[in-house]
Amino acid sequence: MKIRMIMAMAVAFILLFPGTATAFAYPVEDAPLLTGNPLYSAGKLPAASCARKPAKGKSLASVKRHVKALVTCMNDTWSPYLKEAHFSFVPPMLDMTGAPLSAKSERYCFGAKMDPAKSEAVTCFGVGFSVHIRPDWIKASDDLPILAELSSVYGEYVQSLVDIREGYNALHADGDDEIQEQLRRYSLQAQCLGGVTARSVWSALGYPAKDARRLLDLAKAEADPKGKPGYFGKGANLVHWTKRGYTTADPGSCKTWTAPSNKVS
Repeated sequence: MKIRMIMAMAVAFILLFPGTATAFAYPVEDAPLLTGNPLYSAGKLPAASCARKPAKGKSLASVKRHVKALVTCMNDTWSPYLKEAHFSFVPPMLDMTGAPLSAKSERYCFGAKMDPAKSEAVTCFGVGFSVHIRPDWIKASDDLPILAELSSVYGEYVQSLVDIREGYNALHADGDDEIQEQLRRYSLQAQCLGGVTARSVWSALGYPAKDARRLLDLAKAEADPKGKPGYFGKGANLVHWTKRGYTTADPGSCKTWTAPSNKVS
């Protein structure tokens, strides 16, 4: 359920200037699109009322139908909510492929490189999702990893719809450490909004309450490797923000921009 970064240029910049500091303290200020966004006062995202999802099956065609149904349900719950909060809503474009990727034929979503070996979804600069379906999703006995992945990228899509991505792109940073922390604040907010999204569709799509713990485990598994630049945060913080969004069902609980730095490390 790794958060799919849509700011490929920002990541490339970080790689050019690897940081060495182990402590960060850069809460965001003077950025109202991030710290005072109207999304935070819109209230809880209501529980979805969409139809039960089709069975995942174990064929590429059935998994594609399943993915489309999940995204449609997410659209159905976010669309009226955002419109009531005076935001525009445009359904994300959805591009799906099951073709193997190779070194010569990798697919890119506006510069975001996709993993050729496993299933994943990438947000495309607020336009939609590119979903790469590989045998791991097709052969899986259940579909929770698919929901986890799609809810995360949907959280990023919501950030674009409410101008948070615009506010993030306008941030100033004085060095690599601050850039990395801003990037994690953005990523972890998307993760939290993914938790909000998962909670909204959870019952309507027939997921049992006991699987909520697994959702957190999937988030924790995407933590940054030790000793590597921090793009997504520690496992404990991925769990913290995913759980926060899922438990509250409220985007207002996802204001990572003013959170203590130890919550976005």
